[in-house]
Amino acid sequence: MMKKTICMLLAAVLLALTVSGCGQLKTDPATDSDAAPQATAADAVPADALSVAIREINKHGTLILETTFDEMNAAGIEIGDIITVTAGDRTFDLPVGTSYTDVDSGSMICRFDQEDKEVGLAVNMGSFADETGIAEKQTTEADPGYAWDVKIPEVTLQLKKKQGYLDEYNARNLTRTDDRADYPDLTDEEFANFRAVTATGLKENTLYRSTSPIDPDLGRNEYVMAAMEQAGIKTVVNLADSEETMKGYETFEGSYYSGCKVVTPEMGYDFTGEEFAAKVKQSVLFLAENDGPYLIHCKEGKDRTGIFCAILECFAGASFDEVERDYMTTFYNFYGLQKEDTAYGIILNDNLVKNLCGLFGVDALEGLDLKEAATQYLLSVGLTAEQLSLLGEKLVDAA
Repeated sequence: MMKKTICMLLAAVLLALTVSGCGQLKTDPATDSDAAPQATAADAVPADALSVAIREINKHGTLILETTFDEMNAAGIEIGDIITVTAGDRTFDLPVGTSYTDVDSGSMICRFDQEDKEVGLAVNMGSFADETGIAEKQTTEADPGYAWDVKIPEVTLQLKKKQGYLDEYNARNLTRTDDRADYPDLTDEEFANFRAVTATGLKENTLYRSTSPIDPDLGRNEYVMAAMEQAGIKTVVNLADSEETMKGYETFEGSYYSGCKVVTPEMGYDFTGEEFAAKVKQSVLFLAENDGPYLIHCKEGKDRTGIFCAILECFAGASFDEVERDYMTTFYNFYGLQKEDTAYGIILNDNLVKNLCGLFGVDALEGLDLKEAATQYLLSVGLTAEQLSLLGEKLVDAA
């Protein structure tokens, strides 16, 4: 009897605690907007956000943060997660990845830069500093020619969804090696991503593209150098380097490359920005004023080279299928990517279609006169009809 009485008393106490709120279970966040979201041990959110100073802002508007991968991991933040970034009174949700192309063009990303071992806040094909109002870029006479007026010196980071972007990250994050032996089915030129750009309207063996012939990081430069000499390249548009950086490579001095006419516009990734337009104008004028065969390259010969060549192909009269084939050939050469692969459509849409739509000021490319659209774009960057006529004489097949 005594045992039964004790059990009844304990039950009454527990009921009272539940009604009063003590020991109350969390409600389902799907039905109670005021409730904290439930979390498992694997995706628990840290109680405190990580406050991080902005160490520097690079020329592309990426914020380099005063933190490390280890500190981010300790705060529960890893590659494939989605985090909330607070800057002043504004918040932004963005995924954590390793490459700009882990997100759509124009989208934000927290980038774990594996090469430089830095954590950055970036926009794929854009400027994080500009889009968030964290800083304003100003032109200066002193090197490097710009300075950032920083409005917000610190941001906070907090995990929002554990592995919330992991599937998309894996789909986009293709892997490759830089070892020639790992590509037995490719020719030396294909391994170097070196090829003539062939499309309707272009003169045969006049316009070429490749990875860098002078930057040794990818292990492909020697193959590019041999291929460009074989092709008789006379004029080069180096979209990646400054003149100082270019001449600083130990591979430059006395090379075939050093005997070519080279322009170094240092093109960025914000393809719809004014700076990019100015670089396009500079590069096109250089092509029009010099003789081919021409080589276009950046570091990989993938993003900047791909978009610039696509503009030239459209100007010459290429079909979209031809532009697609040339653009996506790089992804076959690097990653063995086939058209039926899931990543193929993601890359094609996000890296080529959306960027051309942005440049040409349209919502879709279907039914668009690409030649006319490219011509109007080139006129919009400040080139004249006479200059485009001269470019046509250099690149376009009169037949």
